[in-house]
Amino acid sequence: MQTKYFRINKKEYCHITDDTVFIINSKEVTRIPLELELGEGWGIVSVLNYILFAFLFVYTAVCTSYYGINFFKEPINYGALFLLFLSFVKIKNGFVSSRTPTIPRRKIKSAYFKTPKFSYPRLVIYFVGPEGKVLRKIIPVMYKQEALPILKETGILV
Repeated sequence: MQTKYFRINKKEYCHITDDTVFIINSKEVTRIPLELELGEGWGIVSVLNYILFAFLFVYTAVCTSYYGINFFKEPINYGALFLLFLSFVKIKNGFVSSRTPTIPRRKIKSAYFKTPKFSYPRLVIYFVGPEGKVLRKIIPVMYKQEALPILKETGILV
């Protein structure tokens, strides 16, 4: 099978064929992963996010009801509010993001290449999920100069 690929980190590659975009851990394609094949890490991370959010929510609720306006006099409480906000954003992003390693090209709605100033560039693909919901897959890119020509050549980016 002939694929175009680029490196997304030190151990994984994003392969692009005429009908699929998939991520595997080698340059050579031995098999294409299933569309709904997920790793075990996703469940553990999401459960930890829920536990952190619940703990911080209970902490801020109890402290604000007990201390009232004096809650805002302690600087550590601002850190708790900030962490509560970050965990909420992480949980919200978990509902609209997908961990699938394979995306059929017919399901792709749009793709964008984002280059933040203080992070690695990333490819953001919006596609139709299994229940008709539009999901997002964020693929980090290790080398921008390697990925951009492949993405334009394969037609992922217009």
